[in-house]
Amino acid sequence: MTLRTSSRSEASERYLVDRFITRLAARNLPWATARVVRLLLNRMPTRAAGQAPTTGARRVLLLPRRGFTDDILVALNQIGPIEVLTLKRRTLKAIANAFLPGEIDDNNYVAASHDTRVAMDAYRAFLARFWRALDPDRRISAVLSGNFGYYAEQELAAALESMGVPFIALHKENSWSPGNQSFWEQVYRERRGPFRGRRILVYSPIERDIQLRAGVIDRDRIEVIGMPRLDAVHRWRESNVGLVTQPTVLFASFFPEVGMPVLTKGTIANGTSAAAIQSDGPSRTMNLATLCKSAHRAIMRLAVENPEVNVLIKTKGRDRDRRALPGLLGVSHESELPDNVRVVHGGSPLPLIAQASVVCGLHSTLLLEALAGGRPVIVPWYAEALDEEVRRYLFDLGTAVTTASSADDFVELLRRFALAKAPVPATLPAETVSFLREWLGNEDGRAGERAAAAILRTIERAP
Repeated sequence: MTLRTSSRSEASERYLVDRFITRLAARNLPWATARVVRLLLNRMPTRAAGQAPTTGARRVLLLPRRGFTDDILVALNQIGPIEVLTLKRRTLKAIANAFLPGEIDDNNYVAASHDTRVAMDAYRAFLARFWRALDPDRRISAVLSGNFGYYAEQELAAALESMGVPFIALHKENSWSPGNQSFWEQVYRERRGPFRGRRILVYSPIERDIQLRAGVIDRDRIEVIGMPRLDAVHRWRESNVGLVTQPTVLFASFFPEVGMPVLTKGTIANGTSAAAIQSDGPSRTMNLATLCKSAHRAIMRLAVENPEVNVLIKTKGRDRDRRALPGLLGVSHESELPDNVRVVHGGSPLPLIAQASVVCGLHSTLLLEALAGGRPVIVPWYAEALDEEVRRYLFDLGTAVTTASSADDFVELLRRFALAKAPVPATLPAETVSFLREWLGNEDGRAGERAAAAILRTIERAP
């Protein structure tokens, strides 16, 4: 049976999900649910398969997520002929809503009551019947996700495993600071629980060891492959040795709670102390409100006082980023920003790194990507960042970066580095290579190859 795919509009997809999926699942109609879900599948072009399916191609189902999708496509583009189908995660959540109580989410899955466990069992049994209806010819070789602990996917992983279909998590989250390593180890152990799929691929030895200590997975089912999307940064640097850009500062915008040990889901609300779930955790609510405001205003001051310097401001592209950024910069609307300031919401940072003569920010993967690109990095390291308790939760890049000791120092360092226009280097400093190896598992630009090999091995060994 051939799966139908569609490029329906966002509004059409939401209508189908909101109007039908939960109701059909609640009525225990797996075949009807599968029929509607089949309309919501989309085929994603890959370098190997192109726009149309290839005869004899492997078929995988991708549950997209920002960051994870970029990573997994780097790997999948290196696997033979392959057909990639995507299903938005909200569709699976709509099925889960028919079975699981509303209080269940990613960070309180383990602590479920007896009645909720019964509901989880019913959800898993439904998913097994639903999957047989969705893919009756067993054409889908594997299902790929971006995290081992998404609540709506835990029972799907278990159901697929019982049917011999590999569920693979390319776990994109990483906890590099000492405080966050212990924090997330406890969250994994006490709130998310063991992974019931086939295999977890992680960026770094640090994340692997956290999951092993927490009992998430056995050692022989987890593998360090590195951050695949960093491959493109390595290739860019190697192809642009000696390049000198115009004076340009790239600023990774951040919020006051960046890096702080809070759960945005579960019983602990965003912005509150994590002490309730971490015995050795912070004794008070923590944030970086002063540093956040100061760094953003310093960026504005840099732009106003140095019109010859271009300023790029990068956000994650969330609604809250768009709403909050003007206020952080001290204006009412982005339209009021100086002519030499440009804001980019979401998307890949690589085109921005390629334009930058210096990159700055705090506790952001973008800083590591900039280091891989051979760009100098400045970190505002003052105000709350000097508090010993706060600093435990911020990742420290040591001598691989330059730290600013005040707002004035931040402005001056950025101005100086921007005007210096350092050329792209042929090789990276030893400190940078060490961080890329230990934190992102990708100092060589070959993480995509490792991910592709791991996915292929998992598929080929499936019963």
